[in-house]
Amino acid sequence: MPSKKRLSRQDIIRAQQRSTFVGRVEQLEAFESNLSHLERAEDGTAYPAAFLFNVWGQGGVGKTTLLRRFEDIAKRYGAVVALTDEAIDSVPEVMAEFARQLRAQGKPCERFDERYRVYRQKRKELETDPEAPQGFSAFMGKTVAKVGLSLGRQVPGAGAAIDFVDEKAVVDSAGEWAAYVTRKLKNKDEVQLVNEPVEVLTPLFLEDLGEIFDYQVVLLFDTFERTDEVLEQWLLDVVADRYGELPINCIWAIAGREKLNPNRWSSYSPVPLRVEPFTKEEAVHFLQRKGLTNETVIEKNLDLSERLPLMLAILAESASNNPADLAEASGTAVERFLKWVDDPEKRALAIDAALPQRLNKDVIAVLVGEEKSEALFDWLKTMPFVRERSDGWAYHDVVRPQMLRYSKKSSRDEWSQKQSQLANYYGDRCQKLGLKEDEKYKNSNWQGYALEQLYHRLCSHPQQALPAALSQFVQALNQKRRFAQQWAAVMSQTGLDADNSKVKAWGERLFNGLQAYDDDQYIQTINAFTQLLKVETLESYERADVLAWRGEVCRLDSNYEFALADFNCAIELDPELDWAIASRGETYQLMERYEEALADFDRAIKLDPEYKWAITSRGETYQLMEHYEEALADFSRAIELDPEYKWAITSRGEVHEKLAQYEEAIDNYSRILELDPEHKLALSMRGLNYLLSKQYEKSIEDLTATLLVEENSPCYCCRTLAHLGLGKVEHAKADLIQAIQLATEDHKRDPQQHRNTFNLGLYYLIARKPETARVYYKEAIQRNAPWGVVLDAIDDLQRLAIIIPNHPHVEELEAFLRQTNAKR
Repeated sequence: MPSKKRLSRQDIIRAQQRSTFVGRVEQLEAFESNLSHLERAEDGTAYPAAFLFNVWGQGGVGKTTLLRRFEDIAKRYGAVVALTDEAIDSVPEVMAEFARQLRAQGKPCERFDERYRVYRQKRKELETDPEAPQGFSAFMGKTVAKVGLSLGRQVPGAGAAIDFVDEKAVVDSAGEWAAYVTRKLKNKDEVQLVNEPVEVLTPLFLEDLGEIFDYQVVLLFDTFERTDEVLEQWLLDVVADRYGELPINCIWAIAGREKLNPNRWSSYSPVPLRVEPFTKEEAVHFLQRKGLTNETVIEKNLDLSERLPLMLAILAESASNNPADLAEASGTAVERFLKWVDDPEKRALAIDAALPQRLNKDVIAVLVGEEKSEALFDWLKTMPFVRERSDGWAYHDVVRPQMLRYSKKSSRDEWSQKQSQLANYYGDRCQKLGLKEDEKYKNSNWQGYALEQLYHRLCSHPQQALPAALSQFVQALNQKRRFAQQWAAVMSQTGLDADNSKVKAWGERLFNGLQAYDDDQYIQTINAFTQLLKVETLESYERADVLAWRGEVCRLDSNYEFALADFNCAIELDPELDWAIASRGETYQLMERYEEALADFDRAIKLDPEYKWAITSRGETYQLMEHYEEALADFSRAIELDPEYKWAITSRGEVHEKLAQYEEAIDNYSRILELDPEHKLALSMRGLNYLLSKQYEKSIEDLTATLLVEENSPCYCCRTLAHLGLGKVEHAKADLIQAIQLATEDHKRDPQQHRNTFNLGLYYLIARKPETARVYYKEAIQRNAPWGVVLDAIDDLQRLAIIIPNHPHVEELEAFLRQTNAKR
């Protein structure tokens, strides 16, 4: 039996809040009835009929308080209960917080805890490793890595810019990170744990919950409007049986400002519990339980609070029963509360403690001094507008804006002074970490302190601090794009809290500009950088960076002339900005101006002889020029610099294939698969090269493995040819039919079905019906099939010629395609 837990101050506070709780009868009865009237399963197990409650309503209406009442009811029925809120920002951390609270109730999640400890330990080791790839720390915080990189979208920053591609380029980077984890950890279980924490930890957490079979398990999710982006899909996956069985005795209550999306949740029959402001009777009863009896005073408080429970609680905290006092108290509920707090130190703290975005004893000490901080903080935590969170305390977001307005109105000088004190405090916390410049952006503690310092510096002196904030945004962008977006979000919030429209507009402009990139809305991103270039206080090197970024986005948007103009200006301002020079080379390459591209890559590599992105890009340019030996030399040089650089290894494999050096190509793709066994491109390309080298069984094995992960028309075409090489004509036809069906469905990539017309031609060619095949090939040409699609068709014919030498019609059709397209 666990020892009896000693009461804490929080326990006393909650007991006081329970003693004055009124109303919400319908919601409480629905929740309690679910616990008191259990269903019986066939095996005799008692379980609640409903497992999901959805509490929703506007801010200040009492959702958090209601969840706490659910907690009390559940414990009264012998359940174990755990709660999470917006302070937790990842799925593994949510499970860890639940496990911590369950452990405190004598129900440890031993399987989960053991693996989570390993996860935290290994993650910390890897994040602080100086060899960790750029962007690795941000990747580690994600719940799922997105897959599907287009190499052309990588930003060639060699560290300075890689985070700009973030979500869209995360797969190639994820491959690099996964390879890094594999190299560092060795243990396969630990590798999977670090790379896929949600996939590994969730089944363990559910298994542990299943061990608590003698108790109902109640999990409460508060402020879901702030955590739904992180948690909603995970929760849906849990109930959809992706991670294993959800115990029958588990109950969820999810509280937020909006009702759960019925399109996603209706099949799970959530019990909707809308929470609205008190009725007049409930509000009167609440005030009476707080000691107010005078009808005139009660009526005034009802009007002022709009019957919101939070505002009623604030008013009741210091209200007088004397109607004469009403004339002396005017303004908002917050202003009336402050007027009647007799202790000047408590009153000052109530105002000043609204300045920080989050509270703890150390922050309070900055505001009131070390000696008084503990006693005053204990008082502050009893106030109805201060919410306990998983990471400390914070003002309720309905009350805090009112407190901030009151503080500014009372004394702008004191507001600025206090904000400066807090900025200095967080600046000092940054300094005490003792990090080198290139270490800061990988350190989550430094990031958090820096964002708080930014917030308070801008609040203190918005106009004076804005130029520095914009410069630091550029610096953040060059180090870690996701952090730059957080920087912009803080600027926007600061502008709102400090009532400064210019700061708010800048924050929104930069945040939305970076967000637009994720949505492929490049024009908005370009406009944001254009506005940033108008800032006169930017240093020339910062202006060069912004120009280079704008050029990069123009390149991604295929506006090559604009991209060149920006790169030219950036390089003129900073002739040693190597990534801008290399990216200009990439732009020249896309424009098929290969000699100019080579000149830029040469220049960038001269500035940084170990610039593997530029070296590989130069190799790609040589490959496009069909200078294969030079291309191989560059790819090999890049691989020497980084033996796990998959882009260079892949490209080298492609060149070997073009040179008909199939065994060498196979070796390269096998090397990638050793680094990343799930690399679909390498698997399919190795299958192709097995095909071309007439190793048909191995080709079928790789192509089949690829198709099990993702069906696609080209893979079916290749396996068609492999089956044909083994003389399995019927298998070949079946695969080609699958390719035709998939291509028919893929209107997005090929709306005119050019590729499918060629597939039909290939089918009839294999079926020894050359006249019908010729009809389809001619039809595709007459319908102006794009040259890239024609080249694919030619590749198929060349591969068929390898498999069936001297086929009477293959050479003829290939010549026809080349000649007809040349005339066109």
